Amino acid sequence: MRLKRQKLPFPSSGCAGGAHNKEKEKEMEKEKEKGSSGPLPAGAAAAVGYMSVEDADALDCGACYHPLKPPIFQCNEGHVVCSSCRDKLVPAGKCHVCGTATSNYHRCHAMERLVDSIRVPCPNAAYGCNTRPAYYDHHGHCKTCPYAPYHCPSKECSFFGSTDALLDHLTGAHGWPSPTNISVFEMHSICLYDGFNFLLADCAEDDNHGNTTTTISSNKYLFLLNVTRQSLGRAISVHLIGQGSPSEILRCVLSCSLVVYDRCERHKFLASHSLESEINVECMDLPNGPTDPADCSHFVVPHSVLGDKNKEDPIQVNVCISIINLQ
Repeated sequence: MRLKRQKLPFPSSGCAGGAHNKEKEKEMEKEKEKGSSGPLPAGAAAAVGYMSVEDADALDCGACYHPLKPPIFQCNEGHVVCSSCRDKLVPAGKCHVCGTATSNYHRCHAMERLVDSIRVPCPNAAYGCNTRPAYYDHHGHCKTCPYAPYHCPSKECSFFGSTDALLDHLTGAHGWPSPTNISVFEMHSICLYDGFNFLLADCAEDDNHGNTTTTISSNKYLFLLNVTRQSLGRAISVHLIGQGSPSEILRCVLSCSLVVYDRCERHKFLASHSLESEINVECMDLPNGPTDPADCSHFVVPHSVLGDKNKEDPIQVNVCISIINLQ
């Protein structure tokens, strides 16, 4: 790997300035001899800020070509591989590059420290993200970045922006109902109108719910609940606006109940209805709008449960969002 470092101007070596520099050089030499990992001198720290990587391939595994991340291993000649490729190459007994007999690969701590220190800006910096993930974690961060821009769910709209800007756009440009704020893992009673409805689910960090433990950086999930009319009643589909994490499964439990009494004898019980569905939530960020309702899983509330509601009246259902961590 070749690193390009811009040279910085240093004070001249005359009189006091030169003596001061010589003292600094002696101190630096002593630190080198001790193998100190402490902070760099001011001049060296400034120089690091000017470094650039000319060959990014040098940061990738020589076998699978994926970014190197700790633990990193090397053969006896110094050729490095990731831990996954190390496990695959050990049975062959030789290095994949030089062919040197290698009974076992050794940890390359210097390379591990290097890749941990190389940080890259998030591509969503223009939308407010100040995170600088490690080079090897860049792709993973982008998948879960809370500042990632998303499309408006309307097929006729070309809006594309951050989550906060999208929330303002949904109500300001389209007049859709303001998002209902809920907490994950808790049951909430909400009112849903025909068409698009939005839930903004809040997840506190390090929530502990058995196998549903999760920690996320944004703490917010934006869901679209689309209510459509069918011959038997109203169908509700659920989508997550944005890209979900591959290590998480989002589930939505929808339920509705109704007790029916005789219209003439108000205390005369006639029937009770209780419905519940658990749906795996699909992620969407589509410029052409959400998936066709016919291709989605639905929670259907029959007309018999809705009772005598007017067509314009919202329906009341219970909703609970769960997050299952696969790691």
